[in-house]
Amino acid sequence: MIRNALARFSNVLLVLGAAGVGVLAPQLSPYLNPLVTPLVVFLVFTSLRGVRFAAIDYSSYAAIVGLSLGLSYVALPLAGMRLVEVALSDAAVIGFAIALSVPTTAGSAIIWTRLSRGDVQLATISSIASLLVAPAATPLVLTRLVGSRIAVPTASILVDLAVIVGGGVLLTVAVPTDTLSNGTVERASTLAILLLIYTAVAGVGVFEIDGTALLAVVGVAVLLFSLGAALTAGCQRAFDIGRDRAFSLFFTTNLKNLGIALLVSLPFADPLVTASIIVYYVVQQTGGAVLADAT
Repeated sequence: MIRNALARFSNVLLVLGAAGVGVLAPQLSPYLNPLVTPLVVFLVFTSLRGVRFAAIDYSSYAAIVGLSLGLSYVALPLAGMRLVEVALSDAAVIGFAIALSVPTTAGSAIIWTRLSRGDVQLATISSIASLLVAPAATPLVLTRLVGSRIAVPTASILVDLAVIVGGGVLLTVAVPTDTLSNGTVERASTLAILLLIYTAVAGVGVFEIDGTALLAVVGVAVLLFSLGAALTAGCQRAFDIGRDRAFSLFFTTNLKNLGIALLVSLPFADPLVTASIIVYYVVQQTGGAVLADAT
């Protein structure tokens, strides 16, 4: 029975294990930090790889892709920030604002959608759309959320997004589809996600942050994830969205890109900014893994 439970929730254990190792053994973080951008580029590549754009019926996906973008860039950030500002201090508020402003983390959204037996093609198109509109949407959303507190580094955000999206596209063009098997790509994507989690957690210095503040951040992160789940569940019922598309909508709305968020957060020295981003990401990934393992 224990073995069956471990097998069923293996993804949850992997995500929590990567976070735990990052807390207890952070020594490798300085060596892995330079890999954050390449890892995110690789995850963009895995989401683009093998997509047959000519075979997609865009008319059947347009409404849900638009709904995903609206929830991810408008409804969740605006509603979520009201909750964040009630509970947390300025540094944590900035961290959550950054996390809420960035695009969908394409690799994770697609992997968890696949493992949940959702509509992978829809998740891929929604993730790509989120990345494509990010150069315009992310600075605008972040300015709307915290423009009175900080000067939003718009130019830096645009450069980072151009590198990440452009690198993923170049890899997709350069590497033939049949070079890597689907199983190899899926395992490599999972490893890339776990390395991102470890590197982010290890680099934040959890023991240097006040315990009460960190617990408050964890609580708010769980509430934000629950809010995103409630928004997508409400849309599923309101628009009569099928199960497979509902899973795609959920993951592309709620799973935010850690690599891009960390790059945007670099100008801020307060560790609570980074900690808020990382905690929210780990909560998202854990929630995604729970859904994937439970379905």
